[in-house]
Amino acid sequence: MNKSIKRAVVLTLTALTVFTSTPYTNVAKAANVAPVHTTVKSTGKADSQKITYKLTLDKTTVTDGRVAVEYDPNVLVLKSDSEGIKFSDVDVNKNYVNEEAKGIAYAFVNDAPKTAAGTLMTVQFTVKAGLKAQDTTIKTKILGLNNEATDVVAATDMEDAVSVGRPILSTPKINGISQTILGVYVKWSKDANADGYVVYRSTSKDGKYSKIATVSGLNGFWDFTVANNKTYYYKVVSYQGSGKTRVYSEESAPVSIKVKKFFGWFS
Repeated sequence: MNKSIKRAVVLTLTALTVFTSTPYTNVAKAANVAPVHTTVKSTGKADSQKITYKLTLDKTTVTDGRVAVEYDPNVLVLKSDSEGIKFSDVDVNKNYVNEEAKGIAYAFVNDAPKTAAGTLMTVQFTVKAGLKAQDTTIKTKILGLNNEATDVVAATDMEDAVSVGRPILSTPKINGISQTILGVYVKWSKDANADGYVVYRSTSKDGKYSKIATVSGLNGFWDFTVANNKTYYYKVVSYQGSGKTRVYSEESAPVSIKVKKFFGWFS
């Protein structure tokens, strides 16, 4: 194929919305088809989670290639992309769509065979706010990686799974309740996935519980507003997030205490 025609064909195909004519001959769930490799790294948690995807190339000689990176738009949001290895001509399509998947497509053509190694693409995503814990797949479609008329990698699908969203909150357990001259101290088990806790109180086990405190960074609370010779019941709920995106755990089992002394005035 004439080089100018080949260049036009490769770059034009990347601009298309869907590569409908390209057959996929292999699926590599290990995301490792030498000389091509992918890595996915997750940082942060819950609504601040960021996903970094990298497509790298072992040392090899290439003249042209076409790749599409697909993701679930209901889970991930594309934030940025960058291309590493330099080629004579490249084309990037951030509006690539294939059925329900969105993606970013990348094509390159070099004037002559190029021996290269390193990062072809880096793509960064954020996770949609309020998303429940789940696994999602980032799919790499290699539509062709060539050295002139020789396939370096034939049409291949590669898949990476990554865990995203808010991890499930465990139900808190009140594991300590005591009284001193300051009041009643309630202590509960700490959940690393929780951003904070809400403390509820009632004067009867099955009665109406009122919210008396919201705390973060702690797994205990001092209740100074108790009265002598009264029995109080406490429950705790953990939460993640803030505002309208806040989600809550199940309530802890109630724990009670009868106040017998308060500020040293009661016996």
